[in-house]
Amino acid sequence: MQLTARSHRFRAGVALLFACTLAATSCGTDSEAAEPTVDLAQLDVGGYATLPRDLGEPKNKDVPRFVEAQRLGNVIPLPVEIDPKLVYQPPGTVRPFLLPDESHPSPIHRWIKEDNFANDAKGFISGFSATGSSNKVNSIAYTLSTSVLIFPDAKSATDAAANLSRAGFYEDDKYPVEPAKLEKYPAAHVRWQPGMQVLASWLAQDEFVIVTIASDYEKKVLGESDLPGASALLEKAIAATSTSLEKFEPTPPDKFMETSIDPDGMRSISLRRPEGDSFLNVPGTYDMHGSLHFPTDPLERKQQLVDAGVDRVAYDAGDLYRAADAESAQELKDKSSELNRYFRSQPSPKGLPQATCTEYKGPAAGAIRFYCHVTYDRYYAFMAAEQLLDAQQRISAQYAILANSK
Repeated sequence: MQLTARSHRFRAGVALLFACTLAATSCGTDSEAAEPTVDLAQLDVGGYATLPRDLGEPKNKDVPRFVEAQRLGNVIPLPVEIDPKLVYQPPGTVRPFLLPDESHPSPIHRWIKEDNFANDAKGFISGFSATGSSNKVNSIAYTLSTSVLIFPDAKSATDAAANLSRAGFYEDDKYPVEPAKLEKYPAAHVRWQPGMQVLASWLAQDEFVIVTIASDYEKKVLGESDLPGASALLEKAIAATSTSLEKFEPTPPDKFMETSIDPDGMRSISLRRPEGDSFLNVPGTYDMHGSLHFPTDPLERKQQLVDAGVDRVAYDAGDLYRAADAESAQELKDKSSELNRYFRSQPSPKGLPQATCTEYKGPAAGAIRFYCHVTYDRYYAFMAAEQLLDAQQRISAQYAILANSK
């Protein structure tokens, strides 16, 4: 399974937006100016909804399974917290996931074949993958991907860890795979593909399976090998992840249909993702830590979110951040929408002059072209679209939803 740049366009565009604005030259916004009065009836929202929605009870088990995976993302460590050199999070390599035929597959399957996953992982509920690299240029980087899979009980997890470890690796016909060991985790099932410099391990812990994969493409290119280094990285990842799972209380499977799919109300006040938009990044909510899995530069973004006192983030048609207060939300918007050589100013939406819109004019392949940002009270939102009018209509609709939620 190959992950294409096009399939990750929205989340990649989001990552690009924040990466480019981190070192931007300020556009000189005046966050202290009085907010213009907005007549909601005059906003151009196209066909988008303008009222909060009631998501209601789960319609099927897939939705609460995704919610469970997103909860998992709130506790799994960032790659950079495991290894401080893993400062870059490649777009599309972080996500909650179900079975390969139920959703976009886990990033596990960048290295490990998915053919028999469903049979090998009997009882699998859902999982979350986090991935980090030492450089955005793959040929000079090493990568760590850590995934946690949830099962209904410890026996199911133990059986799955053994079964999944027997799956084929990509290019194993050309680059053979051999067994290996982790000294600190003798119960782990470990396999090593020296020709590709890929080391993978599967370890059951209670009702979880921790899957860790280290890949060093730079060493492959140079014809070098470092099994001890890859082993040490996997041991660090397992230790950090194992500790983090102590903070996670799985929802009993028989309670899934009773689980709120919008426990903090953030989804109800976010603009619904329209049909046809990519669902690679599943709509949902995260706490601040969980949201930091998605930007390409988590350290810089963390500082911005900490400064703004962000505690919850909703992903749907766009991104919606809940900051400490209105002033903090405005400061986050100003930082996130600064202009630079790649982002050029575009007109604000009709009737919403406090919104900021920009156009990306840079070299990144597959980047979304237009972005619009706005705040309402303690909320900061932004939208991305290929057409300026669509971005303007989306941000106007999001503003109206927030205003109508009061």
